[in-house]
Amino acid sequence: MTQRKQRKATTKLTSPSANPPKNGFRTMPKLLNMQFIRFVVVGTLNTGFSYGVYALLLYLGLEYKLANLGSLSASIVLGFKAHGKFVFNNADNKLFLRFFIGWLVIYGFNIFIIGQLLKLGFNAYESGAMALPPVVLCSYLLQKLIVFKPKKNPPKEPPPSSTSAITLPTVFMKTHLAIVVPCYNEEEVLPETNSRLLALMASMRGSGLISENSAIYYVDDGSRDKTWKLISQFNADSPYVHGVKLSRNQGHQNALLAGLFSAEGEAIVSIDADLQDDINVIKDMVRLYNEDNEIIYGVRSSRKSDTFFKRVTAQLYYRILMSMGVDIVFNHADYRLMSRRVIDCLRQYSEVNLFLRGIIPKLGFRTATVYYERTERFAGESKYPLSKMLALAAEGITSFSVMPLRFITWLGFFVSLGSLFMVVWILIGKFAMQSTIPGWASSVLPIYFIGGIQLLSIGILGEYLAKIYMEVKQRPRYFIEENI
Repeated sequence: MTQRKQRKATTKLTSPSANPPKNGFRTMPKLLNMQFIRFVVVGTLNTGFSYGVYALLLYLGLEYKLANLGSLSASIVLGFKAHGKFVFNNADNKLFLRFFIGWLVIYGFNIFIIGQLLKLGFNAYESGAMALPPVVLCSYLLQKLIVFKPKKNPPKEPPPSSTSAITLPTVFMKTHLAIVVPCYNEEEVLPETNSRLLALMASMRGSGLISENSAIYYVDDGSRDKTWKLISQFNADSPYVHGVKLSRNQGHQNALLAGLFSAEGEAIVSIDADLQDDINVIKDMVRLYNEDNEIIYGVRSSRKSDTFFKRVTAQLYYRILMSMGVDIVFNHADYRLMSRRVIDCLRQYSEVNLFLRGIIPKLGFRTATVYYERTERFAGESKYPLSKMLALAAEGITSFSVMPLRFITWLGFFVSLGSLFMVVWILIGKFAMQSTIPGWASSVLPIYFIGGIQLLSIGILGEYLAKIYMEVKQRPRYFIEENI
């Protein structure tokens, strides 16, 4: 570490790959966030409070019109306070008039929709249920965009552009670099990958950035094609290429870990074989490593190359992980540089259920980030179809967060609360309004609803139990069949 501090001068490095990403969350639908969930919860509680006040006033002897007016007034005041404080973080009392006008607009909108549905032949209860989703959505948007509109913050400084300069040293000690490339059925793309990586390393050796014994380590994760044959040929043609063959397919994360633990070097870069990640930023990673950074993340500056479905689901996935308290780098996969000290710390993690994107940030140490544009796969097919992406998503959530278990507790609480409101509504209909709903379809609907929640809860518990089952067996994560 002390040798890395010996620098002779500094200069400016300009890289077209250094564009920081736009905030991907802003491109997501605004309803996919916790604020909307808080809005629905507060609105539900406020509705229950309104019915409670209404029943209490009737019990005290007020006429139903006065009781309705009193409960409505209490509901409006409480709704303003609760939404301003707990949902939109804007408790300015001066906004009450704006809130009241907005409430009148939504109330009129609700009556209009119900009236139209009644004309179409639906009964009052069906019309009220069908009008609820659009009314809730419009009410949320009205309060978010108009009533509780956040105050304008002073403009932030613009992020550095592609012409921005990074101060980096011109003269480094020659870093002993290893590049780890996990491979699974990559015979179509591997020759081009090897050619480009060898050319890159030759350029870095020529500039004195890396040492002569720097090398590439390909990890064959039980491929069924000619991947290992190609790796063996690369090893025979170049002393800078090594291969690690696993005894069977163990999955991307285990293959990557096998390569990291087998590679020799003081700095180790992990990268996929499909050439979607820009290999040229490895130079930037090594330079930042020589500035005493121990972990350098390769982060995508945009998701232009993804389909709309993959882009939205990926952003939602990162959002969910962060909301559950998982420390993860947005738009970062497994393209990173780690020092030998970081690799040694990583060895102490013995868990079978691997999710390196969540483990690496937990290691600490000084980190840095390089940005790059991700391109289409050079050749071959993706080894991460939707099923594997969903499996990795579940792995990340269940490995680093107990939030789903706590969600079951809260879900049970709100279902119980909803049942209590239903009882209050039945009592109001029976004793105050002198009317009941014959048969009420709710005799069947709650059974299905509660049954679905129970199955969901059992499934979440089963997922965590399965992870415990895999961990307590302490089975090896992989076996190396051959090393060249």
